[in-house]
Amino acid sequence: MSEHTFTGLNAAVTRRTTLLMGAAAGLAALVPALPAAADDAGDIRPELRIAVQQNPTSQEPVDAASNVAFRNNYSIHETVLAIDMRGDFSVKPNLGTSWTWVSPTILEMKLRPGVIFHDGREMTADDVAFSFGPERLLNKNAPGYPVYLTSFTSLDHVEVVDPLTVRFITKFQDPIFLQRLACYAAVVISRDAWQKNGGNWTTWRQKPIGAGPYKVESYATNENVVLASHDQAFRGKPAAKRVTLRIVPEVSSRIAGLLAGDYDIATDLPPDQLSAVTGSPGHSIVGGPVPNHRILYFDKTNPALKDPRVRQALILAIDRQAIVDSIWDGRTRVPNGLQFELYGPVYLKDYPAYKYDPDQAAKLLKDAGYNGEEIEVRSQNNYYTAENPVTQAVVAMWQAIGVNAKMKFVEGGKLFENAPGRATGNWSSTAQIPDPYISFYTQFGSAGSLNSFKIWQNADFDALGAKMEKAVDPAERAKIFRDMLQLIEWNDPGVTVLHQNAVFYGIRDGIKWQPLPAFQMDLGAGSLSFEEQKS
Repeated sequence: MSEHTFTGLNAAVTRRTTLLMGAAAGLAALVPALPAAADDAGDIRPELRIAVQQNPTSQEPVDAASNVAFRNNYSIHETVLAIDMRGDFSVKPNLGTSWTWVSPTILEMKLRPGVIFHDGREMTADDVAFSFGPERLLNKNAPGYPVYLTSFTSLDHVEVVDPLTVRFITKFQDPIFLQRLACYAAVVISRDAWQKNGGNWTTWRQKPIGAGPYKVESYATNENVVLASHDQAFRGKPAAKRVTLRIVPEVSSRIAGLLAGDYDIATDLPPDQLSAVTGSPGHSIVGGPVPNHRILYFDKTNPALKDPRVRQALILAIDRQAIVDSIWDGRTRVPNGLQFELYGPVYLKDYPAYKYDPDQAAKLLKDAGYNGEEIEVRSQNNYYTAENPVTQAVVAMWQAIGVNAKMKFVEGGKLFENAPGRATGNWSSTAQIPDPYISFYTQFGSAGSLNSFKIWQNADFDALGAKMEKAVDPAERAKIFRDMLQLIEWNDPGVTVLHQNAVFYGIRDGIKWQPLPAFQMDLGAGSLSFEEQKS
């Protein structure tokens, strides 16, 4: 998922967000850094240096949804509930420790005592109510309203019962409300810090005050994000005194810096470069598949793609297994549709796998009257791991059946831009929670980017999404999901999956860290340690 957007915005919200992002880039250098910890001079803990392909432009979860934002958010913020990413992806306690459904639309929750924010304040129910309230989330003019449209549409309001008890009031019986409270945006911030900030969203989005294991020390546009240890984090004191996530766009430079000792970890390494790390003494590779699919979107407003048979032909002409075997060295897989096994009872185990049939593809092109019109494929210069070689392979496969396909490099924020030639381009889809409503429907439905940028709209798809949101029975949800997949992946193609994504990290010896099977980097207490560090 690229960071260009929160989806489904009205025009005013979109313009406001764009202006704020531009202002943030210009003012970031003027934002004063948080003071270092008082005992920093005597703190012997190591600093962790990470080379990344890109950083998010905002450290506030309700402002930026992207693969790189997911990576940073996990260190800075804590969500109400959490997903067990090292287990079965079920919902588990976090800031909320226990809960009871008082009625089908009233969830009462006890909060963890002693949670300290980055500003030194202890979290109370007032902070939770504010974080999910009108000033930050629910009001149409709130900066988090776009994420309300994608992740919290069932929420009506939050009531404070006592300092450590809240009640979430929903508009209807929501079968996935607990999962919503564990999604990336369900974080709790310091109400006091927000109010002291005086409504300056530009400065807040660069240095939000959360409760995660690290606090934002500094942010430099197109350079780095520096995180300082939050020693009072409720999970425990982190092993690293400081974490620097430095932007190093080129893979070769990230690897060279790792091997030269400039960085401790290098992220997002493609399979064909892993041997350069493992072949160097003192270095190894960690990581693997994550719940994210690399996909292509189709712009059905493009005259060349208006006939669904052309889009169907493009789908059939892709040899996905060849891409996985050759470019990915077999280190990931081709899924059976745009879904994940972690969906549990809603996962469609018998859903048919993608077919590779270039002969049928050529026939569909002929039947549709395709006459050699150019079909542009937008790529972002390896924002996604191995993005360029995969794109080149797809272009070659389309050309092999007579499609006039051309690869075009674009900046990340211009994947969906309605410039001449927009036809198809790279994207990704992440399972944010173990259910397809937020992880699937809200990305592609009426609140999503395809609709917002007028690329792909389908009233039947949105009607099915409305049914799924309120369907309580897992079997009914699975049936609706099947109909939605069939519609968007074949009947009226809006997207197609290329392969499941995988994230590989180069890491130097002496660092004990095992990544989550997700984009999030868990660098907190119990997940990261240094062999050199003396206890």
